[in-house]
Amino acid sequence: MAKILAVVSQKGGVGKTTTSVNLAASIAALEMRTLLIGIDPQCGVSSSFNFTSRENKYGIYDLVYYKVPIVEVIIHSEIKFLDVIVSNVKSSSEEDILNQTMKANKFCLKEILAEVVKFYDYIILDCPPSLGAISISTMIAADSILIPVQGEYYSKESLARLLQTAKEVSSMYNPSLTIEGVLLTMVDFRTNLGKKVCEDIRKAMGEKVFSTIIPRTVKLAEAPMIKKPIILSDINSKGAMAYLSLAQEILAKNEERKTSEDNN
Repeated sequence: MAKILAVVSQKGGVGKTTTSVNLAASIAALEMRTLLIGIDPQCGVSSSFNFTSRENKYGIYDLVYYKVPIVEVIIHSEIKFLDVIVSNVKSSSEEDILNQTMKANKFCLKEILAEVVKFYDYIILDCPPSLGAISISTMIAADSILIPVQGEYYSKESLARLLQTAKEVSSMYNPSLTIEGVLLTMVDFRTNLGKKVCEDIRKAMGEKVFSTIIPRTVKLAEAPMIKKPIILSDINSKGAMAYLSLAQEILAKNEERKTSEDNN
């Protein structure tokens, strides 16, 4: 049964899609059956892979609005254990329709994913940079949320609102929703601000902050232009090593949690 993990932030430019794509690719590289789903209408996930127009025929819009069977929407990537569903929203009107559809049926994504959870070990959901209906529906479908926080002041300030929203979703719709962790992204330790934000977040969130920190690197910024996850474009880069470390940290944490539950 898959662990469903939503990558959520209402703030843009914090490395949310970069994290979704590269975390999913890294988990798959560790031979875990992984499904990456682009929920974000900005279509960042589809831009991160070099899929052909034939492969890219369907996406999240067709899945949610037209109810195309999920098996017809899944694309097999060049990474052996990684499948992808892209976000193929083509206009603002389609984005509005997707938003309204998920608002009308908040559980639609949860119902869709129920059809495939037994075929994967992890399902990674890339949310839009907002806390609207699409993100709410995604959190309802998820087992846990991963929160990327950029090493800058305003990113830190937005964390409290997101945590409150997650608490409300848990209270009203998904009592099993947990915080997988807070991920420090795009950190530049050459600046005092980067160091201070990291210190403040660790002080506030404690063990919820991942040990792994994603550095600000040119290679990660360039990866979408190459249309490959960083482990395929430059496996030895700092960014690739960081996301592989994050994947290992998440897998180890969930294995430890599963062992604890089995013993109890």
